[in-house]
Amino acid sequence: MRLYILILCFACIKVNAAEITIVTEVFPDFQYIDENNQLAGRSVDKVKKALATTDIKYTMSAHSWAVSYNAVLRDKNTCIFSIVKLPNREDKFSWIAQLERFDSAIYSLKSRHIHLNTLNDAKNYKIAVLRDNFSHHYLLERGFSETKNLLIIDSLDKIDKIISTRYDILDFVILSNKQFNYRAKLEPKLKLLEPVLNLNTKQPPLYFACNINMEQSLQDKLSAAFDEAKISD
Repeated sequence: MRLYILILCFACIKVNAAEITIVTEVFPDFQYIDENNQLAGRSVDKVKKALATTDIKYTMSAHSWAVSYNAVLRDKNTCIFSIVKLPNREDKFSWIAQLERFDSAIYSLKSRHIHLNTLNDAKNYKIAVLRDNFSHHYLLERGFSETKNLLIIDSLDKIDKIISTRYDILDFVILSNKQFNYRAKLEPKLKLLEPVLNLNTKQPPLYFACNINMEQSLQDKLSAAFDEAKISD
């Protein structure tokens, strides 16, 4: 009996000492690095608020989207935000909680005077997308070609550089409208862009999601925490 109780206690310690890794990208103003070199932003605040109601220990860090995306696919106790729930992603993650509504548009340099009537019209041009980002998968699902239509980059900072130095190889970039409005205040080069087509297709919201193989009890605890925090827009 004593041995059984001892084993049971060890099991309790293991459950109570749950630790997860949370990864994200710099995606103002949902999440960004502030003047104190800390992760901040609307989505960061929501995640921290939910986790504060639990005994789950966690680390949170920002990387390029591709690095974060592949980490949560690979590592069992890893979660990611802010991620869009797309058909080709549904079976790859455990979708814990909705964080934000999300809308985006195709932006072009004002000097190019390009007009689009439909998304298919954009197939005649080159579009910059973040690797494994919403825009990357969204366009692939709609028949865009990585070799013909897409310029795949690893960070938004590279978009800023392309706009100012290599604009001749780029026609469009897809950005969240909230993200564009925030970044345009800080980055003058973005004021050279204008929206030419809203992706008004009832886009799915941004989520907090975790590795599909995370223990169900831990997933349930996370889901309950977000429900209790009532953080969804």
